[in-house]
Amino acid sequence: MPLKWLGKHLMIKSKFAKDIISGKKRATIRLGKVEVKANEFLIHSGGRIIARAKLKNVRYKKVKELSDEDALLDGLSSREELIDELRNYYNNVTDDDIVTIIEFEVIEILNESEEKYIGGLPPYKIAQLALQHLKLSDREEVVLKTLVSTRSIRKTAKKLFGKLSMRWKVRNIVRKAARMLLEMGVLEEKK
Repeated sequence: MPLKWLGKHLMIKSKFAKDIISGKKRATIRLGKVEVKANEFLIHSGGRIIARAKLKNVRYKKVKELSDEDALLDGLSSREELIDELRNYYNNVTDDDIVTIIEFEVIEILNESEEKYIGGLPPYKIAQLALQHLKLSDREEVVLKTLVSTRSIRKTAKKLFGKLSMRWKVRNIVRKAARMLLEMGVLEEKK
């Protein structure tokens, strides 16, 4: 049974965004067996949705079986560079570890902010306003103060909860704050 899965959102390091947009990077290689559940997905990089892509192929290999061709699909120049990237990102990677090669085709280039909130403000600005105007729980206050400091939902989730997958907790608090600020008249809905 697969240990991980990919739904409608694929997260890519920001240093690879240009390679995806140019078409140089046509795959991502993930440690472990990943089950891909969607035929189309959005590619996120650097806090933005950069592309819509469709799934072309999913393959599983051991690290020792990776080739220069796999590296080229991943936007890298050689098998050695690919293995170095995997080891730098995942730390303890062995030759016998399984990787998933997810090949995709970009069908639309996008440039959308991941966060669209009431008033058109970025999340950290809403956090600033909430801290000034709202009565918050201790937990909400800690999350919003951290968001103001980091200016990033991703960094806030990582700092407070230890993993990026907890971004939803930060987003929920920001959305709640935005609704309350709207009700108070501090924010106006952008048309």
